[in-house]
Amino acid sequence: MNKRILTLLVPACCALLAPHAAAASLPTGLADNDTLIVNYPRRVTVISGDSLQTVRIEGRHDDYDFHYENTIQLVDSNYVSQVDINSDRWDLSLNPFRRDKDRQHENVVTSNFGFGWCYGLNAPDNMDVQMGASCELFWTIAQWNYTPQGRRHTFSVGAGLDWRNYRMNGHWRFDKLADDRVVITPYPSEDVSKQFSRVQVLSFQFPMLYRYRFGRYFALSAGPMLNLNLRSSIKTRYRLDGEKHKETANNVHANPLTVDLMGIVKTPAFSLYVKYSPCHVLKTPDAPKFQSLSIGFYL
Repeated sequence: MNKRILTLLVPACCALLAPHAAAASLPTGLADNDTLIVNYPRRVTVISGDSLQTVRIEGRHDDYDFHYENTIQLVDSNYVSQVDINSDRWDLSLNPFRRDKDRQHENVVTSNFGFGWCYGLNAPDNMDVQMGASCELFWTIAQWNYTPQGRRHTFSVGAGLDWRNYRMNGHWRFDKLADDRVVITPYPSEDVSKQFSRVQVLSFQFPMLYRYRFGRYFALSAGPMLNLNLRSSIKTRYRLDGEKHKETANNVHANPLTVDLMGIVKTPAFSLYVKYSPCHVLKTPDAPKFQSLSIGFYL
């Protein structure tokens, strides 16, 4: 019985003490055919049972995707050892009768922010929305990320809020008429001191993304983002004869459902996103036709 306990404890202690072996003279890797030294592992997992113990090491200082797994099974006072090193790249199994087991995976829930600038594509000539003055903020409140173990692929779905502001600073303004139509009209006088006129849209968003990781700090994501547009409004501010004027209108016929095509580039310093919607922001023929394009930073 003591031999059995000792047999179970030895591989676990070796795996847990491996990070501290960096001071030894042995190089990282296999030495003396039965010793493995892993400097700075990303994760060490020891799974123990009545007759089975598995030691799993994920990542090391020079290889983020490194994977080592050693399973010892006791059978009638003997044991069968099964070792996998980077099994997604090659198989070093010492057990020829091993069955392929279900690959484990990682589930992570994250919260993400994005802020940037938006623009109205294919808009009428008199709709001079300026990207530098128009902005977007969105918050993915919860995003579930599924990554198969040892893989570079991640699939995610989430839910959050999006706020977009399309702003004009020129000679034209958004206006909602008495018959409920939304039009672009000039200001009431050429003597006005123009400030801005904008259309604002608030949405629930549901991103569905695929990410491929090129390395520890580089990744590319892409996928559709479903927008359930909840609220839309117009606001115009200007001065006339020294008096301040503010005109507002709600429910300016935003499309109730739109889709964005989103891409994200992750780098060690920052992440950038771009979103394009082939859908009209406002419903036609009640409003000017334009699509949305936004670019910004993703956190």
